[in-house]
Amino acid sequence: MFKRRKSKKQRPAEGAVLDSLAESGETVEHEATSGPYDVADAPDDDEVRRIDLGAIRLPVPKGVGFQAQTDAKGNISQVLLTTGASALQLLVRAAPRSEGIWEEFRGELAAQVTGQGGQVEEVQGRWGTELIAKVAAKKGTNSVRFCGVDGPRWFVQATFQGQRALDEAAAPELDEALRNLVIDRGATAMPVREPLPLKLPPKMAEEAAARIAQRKAEGGDGNRAIIAAGDTPKPQVRRKPSPRPKR
Repeated sequence: MFKRRKSKKQRPAEGAVLDSLAESGETVEHEATSGPYDVADAPDDDEVRRIDLGAIRLPVPKGVGFQAQTDAKGNISQVLLTTGASALQLLVRAAPRSEGIWEEFRGELAAQVTGQGGQVEEVQGRWGTELIAKVAAKKGTNSVRFCGVDGPRWFVQATFQGQRALDEAAAPELDEALRNLVIDRGATAMPVREPLPLKLPPKMAEEAAARIAQRKAEGGDGNRAIIAAGDTPKPQVRRKPSPRPKR
């Protein structure tokens, strides 16, 4: 699932608001990750097919489709993987070095769901402590499963939708993708919880820009496009924006 091993690395002193990278020369314990991987610990020869999105290297296993919502410059606002009747939405955030943020973040998600009239249950699942939320929809309720992975200076927010939200045995390809995700946090100081910047590869970004330009030329509006790749580009589940705690 997810494990850490400890190794020595030079780490800077910690800032109060920003994840400061000022060099202090202090030697502290660095926690290395294994599935999802920090870029410093990612395998070099695992032959996993990945799309380079800047802050993440996104695996797209066989039978899985990839969708990104993007602007004309290729800046991504949403990443979605789909297979069958299940989907996985991914968001990667900056985090402090000293501690994880999933426990606090989980409590805020639960409060937001219940505050909107939904129901939430805390369970022990494949990715540790998870939340299964039921939110009101036009026809009944939709179920989503919130999972979180704390890494070194990053946090992965994974939201399963469709069948995988309620059945851990459904869509193992999506868990495979999450397990083989590689995060490149970078050296830029960022506020804690700030989403890491994601960007399409050049050819995909050109395609997005062309689609947006064509739509505008035809009298349409909107500054965003959906770019798809992989084996199942059209999801079979209804996507509903996940509640996000306020920073």
